[in-house]
Amino acid sequence: KGVLQLTLNVKVIPKIYDFLDGGNEKIEIIYGGAGSGKSYTVAQFIIFELCLNHKNKQILITRKTNPALRLTAYRLIRNLLEPLRGHVPIEEAFTEQTIHFPTTGATIFFRGIDNPEKIKSAEFNYIWMEEATEFTEADYQQLRLRLRRASAGDRNQMFLTFNPVTSWIQDYFFTGKKEKDVGILKTTYKDNPYLTEDYRQQLIDLEKQDKTYYQIYTLGEFATPEHIIYTHYQIEEQLPKNFDEIIYGLDFGYNNPTALLEIGVRDKEVYVLRELYESKLTNSELIARMKQFIKTPYANIYCDSAEPQRIEEIRQAGFNAYPSDKEVKYGIDFVKSLPLHISSECVNTLKEIRTYGWKQDKNSNIIDEPVKFMDHTMDALRYAVVTHLRHLDTQVLPKNSWGVF
Repeated sequence: KGVLQLTLNVKVIPKIYDFLDGGNEKIEIIYGGAGSGKSYTVAQFIIFELCLNHKNKQILITRKTNPALRLTAYRLIRNLLEPLRGHVPIEEAFTEQTIHFPTTGATIFFRGIDNPEKIKSAEFNYIWMEEATEFTEADYQQLRLRLRRASAGDRNQMFLTFNPVTSWIQDYFFTGKKEKDVGILKTTYKDNPYLTEDYRQQLIDLEKQDKTYYQIYTLGEFATPEHIIYTHYQIEEQLPKNFDEIIYGLDFGYNNPTALLEIGVRDKEVYVLRELYESKLTNSELIARMKQFIKTPYANIYCDSAEPQRIEEIRQAGFNAYPSDKEVKYGIDFVKSLPLHISSECVNTLKEIRTYGWKQDKNSNIIDEPVKFMDHTMDALRYAVVTHLRHLDTQVLPKNSWGVF
């Protein structure tokens, strides 16, 4: 409609899309639980409304770091554009991380706030802060200053999307109400009619595992994650160039993401170097991804031992794939005993490790069992590190605790 005469059949989440389409506030906040479709719907709105239905809009999409941005919102936008190719002129500049629509003159800029120089002199009509709880209040204020490009007939706006983990956002927008021109929409999995029944049930079952997870990811309420398992890791912008060994950990999924981690071992320290994190992968599709992802031909890959058939198919494809040790409590203790470094580009690993916590019973007593939610990279990490290293003379744990390998 409007500028571009094109008929599209797009499945949207009405509650969120209508909020965006009718919202007149300068700051539009969409927050809530997992699986509600917040990010997906904002990405749809940016493409189909702002880029294809308005003229000459300049849009910034940002996350705290550029590597995180490339692997999430940038990838999401590009995937949503695939059905339009051949019907709508689209110009991409990969080095500059921009997507331009010649018909309407709209341009999307993808920039991480970790390099603020790239946006200091820029002006935008719209800004989307994805995973807004990653940012600081100072980051937000810096971005808000960029929301000043002249706009014909439309208000400049900023969109914030996030799960309600306790952060500066709660005090600034909710408790303190330090800005007036703000629209707020709370969403949960119940708002998403396209969510799989399996994932819906996972969210419901969180009530039996951990009250904080249930508050944040099921009910969409602000809460602070408690009883975090791993707190000893360091986030690395620069990684060593050489390692004693490169190994891989693989956690299978389908509706849930498949997680494959590349892990470097150097001087008895563990480095998470790269990650593959993708849902809806068949085993043949996973093998194709692995052929691109795994650089060391004969590297050992330690897999979820509950999937022997998938492991055998991977072995037949030429990989050194092995079933992993799945002793959870021992495995967690072993990982905790080693210095752990995680590349800043492993955004899903970092997202999971920040909330990966122990279960609580109905009386709030801690149970020696992790919450089974958003733990795919955590499992892959444990599979690789424990199975590969526990039999070596690392002098990390007493020898009588290693067992037979």
